[in-house]
Amino acid sequence: MSASDSAQTNRVLVELCVDDLDGALVADREGADRIELCADLLEGGTTPSMGTILAVLDAVKRVGVQIIVRPRGGDFVYSGAEVDVMCRDLRAIAAAAAGARTPVGVVVGALTAGGEVDAVALRRLIDAAAPLPVTFHKAFDATSDLLAAYDVLAAAGVERVLTSGGPHPALQGVDVLAELVRWSRAEPAAPTVLVGGSVRPANVREILDATGATEVHLRAQTASPRGDGTLRTDPDVVRELFAALEDSSLAPSSSAPASESAAAAAAAAAAVDPASAFLSDASVVIAVDIGGTNLKGAIVDASGRTIASRSVGVGATGDESIARIIELLQGLRAHTEQSGHHVVGIGVVTPGMVEAENGIVRYASTLDWTDVPLGPILSAELGVPVEIGHDVRSSGLAESLFGASKGVANSVLVAIGTGVAASILSGGHPVVGAVTTAGELGHIPAIPDGEPCTCGQHGCLEVYLSGAGIARRYAAAGGEPGLDAAAISARLGHDPVADRVWADGVHALALGLKSVTLLIDPAVIVLAGGVSRAGGLLLDPLRAELAQSLVWREAPEIRVSELGTAGGRIGAAVLAFRASGHGEVVDRWTTADVLAEMPADTRADASADLVADVLPAGPRA
Repeated sequence: MSASDSAQTNRVLVELCVDDLDGALVADREGADRIELCADLLEGGTTPSMGTILAVLDAVKRVGVQIIVRPRGGDFVYSGAEVDVMCRDLRAIAAAAAGARTPVGVVVGALTAGGEVDAVALRRLIDAAAPLPVTFHKAFDATSDLLAAYDVLAAAGVERVLTSGGPHPALQGVDVLAELVRWSRAEPAAPTVLVGGSVRPANVREILDATGATEVHLRAQTASPRGDGTLRTDPDVVRELFAALEDSSLAPSSSAPASESAAAAAAAAAAVDPASAFLSDASVVIAVDIGGTNLKGAIVDASGRTIASRSVGVGATGDESIARIIELLQGLRAHTEQSGHHVVGIGVVTPGMVEAENGIVRYASTLDWTDVPLGPILSAELGVPVEIGHDVRSSGLAESLFGASKGVANSVLVAIGTGVAASILSGGHPVVGAVTTAGELGHIPAIPDGEPCTCGQHGCLEVYLSGAGIARRYAAAGGEPGLDAAAISARLGHDPVADRVWADGVHALALGLKSVTLLIDPAVIVLAGGVSRAGGLLLDPLRAELAQSLVWREAPEIRVSELGTAGGRIGAAVLAFRASGHGEVVDRWTTADVLAEMPADTRADASADLVADVLPAGPRA
């Protein structure tokens, strides 16, 4: 359908992005006009298998089928061999489409290293796809000049271009989209503008009214009932979209509905659009460190420097915490765009049992989360790649790159705060474990048949040496109530109760580190967290006791973290650049860069709504 044909229709055409046969059938039943059939949507969509293509073409009765041909995730700059593969796929799809009962087309894209449409590769792809119509995908938004790129696509005979008006959600690109729509209507053979990028029922009417577009593209998905972090096309979301399109009086929602329920939180109505393929000076990431009471977000540039930050309280419920994370991310992204930057990736680190490869938080007691597909949720809401990591493991990663264990292939970071946890690096690789719980050092039974732990065991290390454990045992032994670990350590040498409780804690930690040493054989053990700031009061007796207990071998070196509380934020920034496909940039970072304070002018400009914006945490049940 040309731009002029689309403009003459009386209704909006809806294209759903799906990644399986079930999704295609939902689209077919619920009245969508087209589907874009993909695989691996967390990579922004890649070529589906021929088995999937044939099954969909055989099954659907009315919905049009657009099939993406993209050989891999990452950027859109393809070698000659990769273009050869794409052409083979296109010819196979064209042959398979010959007997299809519904309209079939293909979706492609290719760019040069300079950020322009690769006209030579595109010509080959169009020829290989003939006679099927061609849509140019979101690679368009990664070009250096959108209007010039649109002219190239028009000259090449592309039928449609999928765009959000730039490397951001469609709602933030409405001015550019409106201009592209005007161009499409001025020339009958020009590519139709297919608007995609965080389109959802709550904002579709606003986007259409602002742009004049007549075609929209979205992922209408929610968390799969399998609970494995995957998503499924949800007929209820499709119906909500059509209801929004029919209700011209619908007011746009001012906030995401993610807090209403876990399923609603997982609604992923937009495809994960690939971030800009080229890292410019304006490219930044957002790093989020989820704590027990606060969510700390930072905008980090390609040099590793934090240019703005914000902190908000966690929610009173798990759903509310998800909603607050989304609001935090949206606020930080709005700030980046106001300052001329654009977000290419997001990294989020969280406590709990984290299945990082799928972006799932299996369990986080402090956040009231069980089997939360946090990565897919945030990817769908923000429209950029997201990587999820474990907080302590990510701090250990940061420390190994820029801190006290830099260059050490075998190391352990021990975070001693309210509890105790460890990040283990063996042969340069993080140790995660079968159920993602490697590093639960705080629950090693250091003292056989010792005092009870909140986990249900007895004698756990963190009962004796953690911020909470030291304070509790000191008060229970007759010490002044209400003192924290720092205040108790200041009494050492003149308070017998403090001396005894501290010695018990050092002994328990030495036993725990002895087990770690004999099992893992680290070259360096790094202590982090609030208790580690006791300095020599902790390090001197700990080093001596550990060395004495290891009769037949030398003790590993014990160091104090160089990154401190910034480790989580730095680790999240590393994950974010990896998610964006630009993980190599962190190789150029220095310790000074990642620990640099924000410039005074940036701090002042942002102080009202970013740096000093700390919202109270909701009441906890």
